[in-house]
Amino acid sequence: MKKYILFSVLCCMVFFACKKEETPLFNTTENVYFDFTPDEDDDKTDSLLYSFAYFPDKGEDTVFIPVRLSGFRVSRDRTFILKIVDSSTTAKASVHYEPLKDKYIMAADSGMCMVPLILLNKDTLLKSKTLTIGLTLMPTADLGVAFTLQNKGIVKFSNRLEKPDWWNAWAGELGDYSRVKHELFIRVSGTTELGTNFQDFNTIPKALYHTRRFKSFLLDPFKWVEQYAEEGYVITMEADGYYYFYNSKNPDARYRLEKNPDDGRYYFRDENGKRI
Repeated sequence: MKKYILFSVLCCMVFFACKKEETPLFNTTENVYFDFTPDEDDDKTDSLLYSFAYFPDKGEDTVFIPVRLSGFRVSRDRTFILKIVDSSTTAKASVHYEPLKDKYIMAADSGMCMVPLILLNKDTLLKSKTLTIGLTLMPTADLGVAFTLQNKGIVKFSNRLEKPDWWNAWAGELGDYSRVKHELFIRVSGTTELGTNFQDFNTIPKALYHTRRFKSFLLDPFKWVEQYAEEGYVITMEADGYYYFYNSKNPDARYRLEKNPDDGRYYFRDENGKRI
């Protein structure tokens, strides 16, 4: 009999202990946190990278900040606040990005919100410097921000490029690397990168198509513009007496052409002053 009573008491203790552990789950306030795509070499990241150099026709573009809900979804809209962190921000509002709204909405029955952040490509500073926008989530009456390690994020953006790994594999076709050459390659080659998997029989023909299109452009930019008119690029002579190559959708991003009297051809110059 004593054993039965002892067993009953133990069962009751386990039952109430389980109920006690479950209680905080239902009383926990719903929270929001950043959910950036992880890096290849890491299982998490707190940043987003963007370069206008890959999109030469754009004077502005929108990146989306992923904000995820932790907790229960409900059948009504809820608000959260996204603010700029001045100490980690080098970009200027209305110059490099559109100011944020006072509040954002986590839609009813949703566990994710993609907050639009409009970046501006007007300042030539982006050609030489990567700017940053520090972000932080703030609590509201609807949603908290309990996950402090995922409460802050940063957007890094510029209008310049870095030498990609694939450039060396195709240096025989492309020549020495420069940022200006890389920018022109993206604008006219028909691709943003070249393959390096030489086990794939399509890699070399595809790469040669893009590199030869690029070479034909450098050989005669005027003819290329005429041949690929649908691409939206033009060459015009400006008041300074020089020709400039640019996309009609983004006339602020221009590349000057200089005529070489020795061979009669027109050349671009890279950031080091060398002819391309």
